Amino acid sequence: MKRREINFSNTSDDSCNTVGCNNPVKRSVSRKKVDAITSLNVEGTGRKVSLCQACYRLFKKYTKKDRAMESFGR
Repeated sequence: MKRREINFSNTSDDSCNTVGCNNPVKRSVSRKKVDAITSLNVEGTGRKVSLCQACYRLFKKYTKKDRAMESFGR
């Protein structure tokens, strides 16, 4: 059985998918949610988008109302 290697260090070769940002990746989020935000220009294709810590903070800031509305629906 093959096993995949898991890298626990923070030295990742991947960089943020936001245009003009080369910081290391901290989180991955849905592309649909990120595309709704006009201030984050994301490059590449795929279902998930990799964001650095600074870009993820912007993402959280702009989706705060949406997340609050989702929690009211529960």
